[in-house]
Amino acid sequence: MDNQYTEVLVGCYGEGGSACIHWLKIHAESGEIERLGERNGIVNPSFLAKHPVKNRVYAVSEVEDGEVVCYELDDENHRLKEEGRLPTHGGPCYAEVSDCGNYLFVSNYSRAGVVVYALDEKGDLQKEVEYIDFTSANNQDSHIHTVRQIPKTSFVIMTDIGESRLYIYQWDEKQMRLLPSQSITIPEKAGPRHIAFHPDMPVLYVANEYRSSVLVYQYVDRAASIQCIQEIETVNNLKNYGAEIQYFDGKVITSNRGSDSLTLFHVRENGRLEKEISIPVSGEWPRHFCSNQLINNQLFVCNQNSNNITVLHQKNDTYSITNDTFIIQKPVCIIGV
Repeated sequence: MDNQYTEVLVGCYGEGGSACIHWLKIHAESGEIERLGERNGIVNPSFLAKHPVKNRVYAVSEVEDGEVVCYELDDENHRLKEEGRLPTHGGPCYAEVSDCGNYLFVSNYSRAGVVVYALDEKGDLQKEVEYIDFTSANNQDSHIHTVRQIPKTSFVIMTDIGESRLYIYQWDEKQMRLLPSQSITIPEKAGPRHIAFHPDMPVLYVANEYRSSVLVYQYVDRAASIQCIQEIETVNNLKNYGAEIQYFDGKVITSNRGSDSLTLFHVRENGRLEKEISIPVSGEWPRHFCSNQLINNQLFVCNQNSNNITVLHQKNDTYSITNDTFIIQKPVCIIGV
């Protein structure tokens, strides 16, 4: 890839007959965006996850009887070649490849659950190996929004946005089972949604959808024990709904739907957060974002309700919106290729 450009994939809400995954090229300096390719044949690909070492990407189809679809990345022709799909038992909304690269974790929002799939040597979907159904234990209130492996551990953490709980399971690779470890209650109706990890410390950050705040957790003993050390406000707006959270180069950034902004936090030496600024995104309902990993001076934001992607440039240790925008129907997820 030319270092003057960043290539990204964007998942959008839409029907299977329309192009709902787009392959874009974004200029590193000007922010100009060009469409290189697109893919139809999947309904509502609301979350995308790239394999860390293989040329595969996984898309969840967020419908009542959802699926996860595996694609081969054809870099030369900018095409996504379908390599298989499997049902998820519900309406999926998140996916992540395990640290070892041999498994894919998928969470279901509707008919709440978590599914684990084995991947073959190419990274293709092989078979379902584990499924946990949360609906029977918690009636119909549970909605599992995120499932992520805690780095450098065998533990997996899940957010239950409906029950306002965090679940920690241990992934037993030999048995290919998720073994329950902890259930953590957080403030009522906070709505834990997405999670980010500190790259060097045993600290994780939880973005709350309904409370407009971030919870900071510190864990010890390889995540066998975990405690909340801070809650900090994102925006002071009662009609705001938190969405994505990511760690970039000493900062934690959240997206705020309703406030239509990004909030930047400085990460202190102990992992706690200090709020810096909230930046308008020149769009409505910012759902997801990613950074320019090559030069690290840009953020690309998916604005679901205004049907556009906007670009923010980093300057003087903060970000500011540019005039660069790209019209695209209901963008909800963006990842680097």
